[in-house]
Amino acid sequence: MSKAISGFSVEMPITYQGCPQNMTFSTCALRKHLAENKTVFAVNEDKLYLPESSQNSWEEIRSDMEQMYEICTNCQLTNCQKTK
Repeated sequence: MSKAISGFSVEMPITYQGCPQNMTFSTCALRKHLAENKTVFAVNEDKLYLPESSQNSWEEIRSDMEQMYEICTNCQLTNCQKTK
């Protein structure tokens, strides 16, 4: 049985700097994802925290981070293509 990991923070690039131009809180795909509580992380301003009470396994946490990374990557690719 794997032990739960808790208490670390994550900063995704799109949550603080490097967001494509004209992205706002209402148009950012990652922010929408977070607002719909589709993550194991808690949102505090522009940072994500795994609550100390979390019982999620490393596999669940890693999967969640990969999904958020994919959202950001798709957004960046889409916006880079629009500027070329």
